Amino acid sequence: MPDSGGRRVREGIRTSQHSREEISSRKTVTHHNILKSRSRQITGIAGALLVITAICWLGWLLLHQLTGFTGLSTLPLPGIAPAATPTPPLSPLLAAGISLGHSSQAPVLSAQQALQIAGQLEPDAAANAKKVISEYVLLNYAQKNSTQPDMTNRPAWMIYYQQIPLQSSDPAVDPTPFPQSHHDLYVFLDATSGKELLAVWV
Repeated sequence: MPDSGGRRVREGIRTSQHSREEISSRKTVTHHNILKSRSRQITGIAGALLVITAICWLGWLLLHQLTGFTGLSTLPLPGIAPAATPTPPLSPLLAAGISLGHSSQAPVLSAQQALQIAGQLEPDAAANAKKVISEYVLLNYAQKNSTQPDMTNRPAWMIYYQQIPLQSSDPAVDPTPFPQSHHDLYVFLDATSGKELLAVWV
């Protein structure tokens, strides 16, 4: 009898140990499965983000090529010609070496006085211009081939005569037609004395 009881106790202990080992093994397998599942989820999310990023980048390139945004670099795409960027026209004043600034001080001459003086100096332009603009400016001009000093931040009134009709020439003398039917005139007057500083036809 004692031997039979000892065997049962030992068998019970072995059975308990096997059960614990099986439970531990199952927990280990379950933990590995959870880690694999999380790893797959993270990989899937990362892949989706990469795909979305690639689609957005491609869409941005196509939009950039078709609309021609300025200030951004472009990459050439096959089959799509790059949009031509228009060249802004050069200001006639800049072409003549004239730049303008703005003054916070009040001029001695009023705008009406400047218009009257300019009209006396350029009567044809004052009478025939379709539009006249007066503006108080600081005149900067580098005089070329002249012994007179350059003008820098000179307070002046700019009288701008626009769309002055051109007189047609005699076809018998000059059969070449004018490239345009009108021209403009800039008259710059000293803002203190009213003296004419510059007159630029464009």
